Amino acid sequence: MALAAVACAVPWLLMRSPELGFALQRGFALVCHQRPERSFVLFGSCVAVCARCLGIYLGAAMGLLLRVSRQVAWQCLLAAVAINGLDGLAESSGMHENWVSTRFVLGIALGAGAAMLVRARAEGFRVPTQVNGT
Repeated sequence: MALAAVACAVPWLLMRSPELGFALQRGFALVCHQRPERSFVLFGSCVAVCARCLGIYLGAAMGLLLRVSRQVAWQCLLAAVAINGLDGLAESSGMHENWVSTRFVLGIALGAGAAMLVRARAEGFRVPTQVNGT
């Protein structure tokens, strides 16, 4: 959640404290392409990450709150990866235009799936398949 908040604060920081805003923007550039047409605009400037990355950050925060089995977490993550991939292919093939809101929502699913898997693996949580030999 903090990463998303900082990324959203960068446009404001660029106006108030340009050195800090620029440093944060360059830091986020290490993990995101930052293409303006794929980013939300706040305070008259682009957020420091694209809509999908912003969604991933928020989705990861939400996904850490959910306790699921490793199997369910894997299924959610694989479904999110597949849907994000299909969206990318559909756009690159001209089937649809750049949909920033869709990128954001699909990023949330991707981040949540990844975070659920991290939590499930960290906790070693498994759904029992058999109870006392019955």
